[in-house]
Amino acid sequence: MAGASAPAQAPAAMSAQSDAMQGMMAGMQKMMEGMMGSEGCCGGGAGKEIYPFLMSLPTLTPENRAEVRRLSEERIYEGTMLLQTAQERLSTAIAAGDHDSAESALQQSRDGLGRVGSGVAVHRLLQEGTPPQNVASQWFKSEMNLASPIAREDSRKVLGVLPLHLLVMALLIAFALAMVAMYFFKMRRTAALFGRIEPNPGAPPPGTSPPLGGAPNPSSPAGPPAGTTTPAGGTPPAGDTPPTAKASPPVAPPSHSSAPASAAKPATETESPIDAPQTNVASVPNAKWRGQLRIGSVITETPSVKTLRLQPASGDGPMPFNFAPGQFLNVAFSVGGARMNRSYSISSSPTQRNHVDLTVKREPRGAVSRHVDDVLKVGDLIEAGGPVGKSTFTGTEADSVVLIAGGVGITPMMSITRYLTERSWPGDIFFVYACRAPVDFIFARDLAELQRVNKKLQVAVVMEHPEGTDWQGLRGRLTKALLAQTVPDIAARRIHLCGPPVMMDAVKAILTELKVPPDQVKTESFGSAAPSPAAAGTTAKSTAPATGPLVTFSKNNKSSRIHVDQTVLELSEELDIGIEFSCRVGTCGICKVKMTSGEVEMAVEDGLDPEDKADGMILACQAKPTGPVTVEA
Repeated sequence: MAGASAPAQAPAAMSAQSDAMQGMMAGMQKMMEGMMGSEGCCGGGAGKEIYPFLMSLPTLTPENRAEVRRLSEERIYEGTMLLQTAQERLSTAIAAGDHDSAESALQQSRDGLGRVGSGVAVHRLLQEGTPPQNVASQWFKSEMNLASPIAREDSRKVLGVLPLHLLVMALLIAFALAMVAMYFFKMRRTAALFGRIEPNPGAPPPGTSPPLGGAPNPSSPAGPPAGTTTPAGGTPPAGDTPPTAKASPPVAPPSHSSAPASAAKPATETESPIDAPQTNVASVPNAKWRGQLRIGSVITETPSVKTLRLQPASGDGPMPFNFAPGQFLNVAFSVGGARMNRSYSISSSPTQRNHVDLTVKREPRGAVSRHVDDVLKVGDLIEAGGPVGKSTFTGTEADSVVLIAGGVGITPMMSITRYLTERSWPGDIFFVYACRAPVDFIFARDLAELQRVNKKLQVAVVMEHPEGTDWQGLRGRLTKALLAQTVPDIAARRIHLCGPPVMMDAVKAILTELKVPPDQVKTESFGSAAPSPAAAGTTAKSTAPATGPLVTFSKNNKSSRIHVDQTVLELSEELDIGIEFSCRVGTCGICKVKMTSGEVEMAVEDGLDPEDKADGMILACQAKPTGPVTVEA
């Protein structure tokens, strides 16, 4: 009996399995029909849904095959159009910074990919003869994570990656490239605000002054002009010879333990002190050197300040120029496709002949300072010219000196202090420094070390916001009482001042109250003047009629009357004449142009040396015509 009942149960079991399969297929069809509500699902959209249609076809008749082919071609066409419009929307959204629209465009891309994928799968069905219900069930399982991808997909891989993945990666790469393009676009807009846009990086526009007021074009070779046997910067102050074995050894500042130091020990009884320089600063000509320098090291002074230690482009040997303590270099950078000129004080001592230090503060909205901080690295070459500046002190100008600095204005004062310390200068040095907070104290350890080895150096540091720190020194701002107490008999001493414009104006007012003669106050304010009236190429013309003398720019064949109190540089900006500039206060010399006729008045002429004046050169940023003028620009 048992043997007879088993065969009888088999047909019943097979019937039950068949009923279950049919029920499952019907349920799948109803589930997919319920999923039609979202656009793009199952190859959906307007018209007949392709996967429910496949579920209703046990086999493909010629009529059904034609209908399926038509549906698949519609899905591929619809998906392709969605992808095209999505790409356009994505590009527009990225350019506008509209993240919501970008996300919507990405969703549209996914919908388009779904439609193209459904059409391609059906085309494969027609080519391979796979039963239509099998294709629909395989799609259902993959969508519901009920089965691993079918093995046949491996044959569609390109370099081990599915075409869909390749398309997604291509979209991501396109997005990244678009973001990079946006970055450079914004940098170019920033450059336009600075007035340094150079659409043609080759030949300079007509009327452009020589790069850096003496620095070469990027294509010109570095180094001094051919045929010269000595650096074009002239001779240094007497006694400024490279250190020898008799010179006092340098003192290594704690913060720069891995780099050559800038301070030196005073001479001992067994060491012959180096003679103080005998040449007056006024007789030291502005250097004509121009070329490239290599970044030997980058020293972090504070979180926002770095020192670039520059060496000869060859990487060894002495520097190709000499400089006096307190001078600066004109440097040029390419930022976002624009050429930008800046002037940076030298913070190292002239006696350190194998390098020169430029100390730069990163400004949150400063295109060049951010480029220096974020981009430049050891080994890079930078274009430089100079040195320039007459706010110098070598020790022969007075028997004592007061150095007053604020913020990054400490850099020229450090060059002076290091030099005087290394030369064992016997005069008193009063170093007064105003800073916002202890974290912003530039050269804190270096200054402390200089004070330790130089007993003639007296330092007073005042912090404006020391709250929350362990600062035990002076607090607040520089005041009349503080200066009078720190520097005895200040009215009889020579004073050097450098810092932010607001701070300098306040200190000059205090010095006037302290009866300090104006000719005893030497200031350095390059790079601090705001462009006036606007950056080059963006200057809005005055609505008032110009009633001043006629100015002719001979190289550009342009002429115009000038407004009252307007400079030649400002007029050139209105006429789109390419005169380069940097400081706008008459010290860097970048805006030098030759005046072939006429006369001008210049409040500051520091950027001109006697040779420039003999050649008829003027500073466009300072020149105000007193009659008709013609300049070569």
